[in-house]
Amino acid sequence: MFFEKFKIYGMKKIAMCAALTFALSLSAQDEVKRLEIKSASWQFGLNTGQSGVSNLSDFKKLAPNMMLSEADLIGFSNGSGFNENSGPAFSVNIILAKPTAFVEEVSRFNPEFRVGISYQRASLLNLNFVRTDQFRIDTLRSSQTGEEYYVDSIRNQDYSLGYIQQQVMVDGDVTISTNPDRRWKFYTGIGVSLGLSVSPRTEVNYDSWSYVEDGLSDNYRKSSNDYEGSSEEFANKTGFFGRVYIPLGVDFRIGKRKESLKKYHLFIESRQSLNFQTIFELSSQVTTSSVGGFGLRYDF
Repeated sequence: MFFEKFKIYGMKKIAMCAALTFALSLSAQDEVKRLEIKSASWQFGLNTGQSGVSNLSDFKKLAPNMMLSEADLIGFSNGSGFNENSGPAFSVNIILAKPTAFVEEVSRFNPEFRVGISYQRASLLNLNFVRTDQFRIDTLRSSQTGEEYYVDSIRNQDYSLGYIQQQVMVDGDVTISTNPDRRWKFYTGIGVSLGLSVSPRTEVNYDSWSYVEDGLSDNYRKSSNDYEGSSEEFANKTGFFGRVYIPLGVDFRIGKRKESLKKYHLFIESRQSLNFQTIFELSSQVTTSSVGGFGLRYDF
């Protein structure tokens, strides 16, 4: 009960931060004659984190019509630990010209205001069951040495279950940096994202492969029908997503003397994130992740 309240409290805090950011931007409009776009940036990268381990009961709620049951898992062991959650990430941002009066006192920190849209894929829940069966089918004896070699038939089976979200969100952050007039620039800040999980789905995969191990070498003689597999996919309901993140980046201006090239920048940025996401069929989830990648920035 306490953890559920904490997750709801976390979502409320994100909403409050977003509302406060919006209110501050409105209050600054009286002192800013015109809102100008200073730059635009594009970033491609990878979203990484740890996906939580669930149980079969949760996956039955996510996929009530799946064929897998407890009876199918007799003799299987749970192969799950914390699994690596990784997926593609993409973001587009515009950088706003700083409001002169609003940031006069902190201008020495070179603040920038960024607004954008981000996409990332996240595998939030994983479950895995494995089984290995080994049978002795023959024994070979060397006519020269008398040494015996065993021939075994081995079959491996694996059930893999996963819940995956495609997350689309609106980002807003404030960054501070070292001297922007230098060719190399380091920056950090704080940001908030609010969005939705688009087309969440649950996947159930089964794999079975068999081979014969002859004991004579490291090579396995496999039969012609050594593999079989099946998969199921179920659509889930859309949920909400929010995060608080800290951007950390290094920016390199391409041009040194040529004015046209000075408008282009290459950068590497990582966003260390605390995520709050809802799984409609279950409950809210609180996770951490890191989105890192390469990007291109253009100054207007």
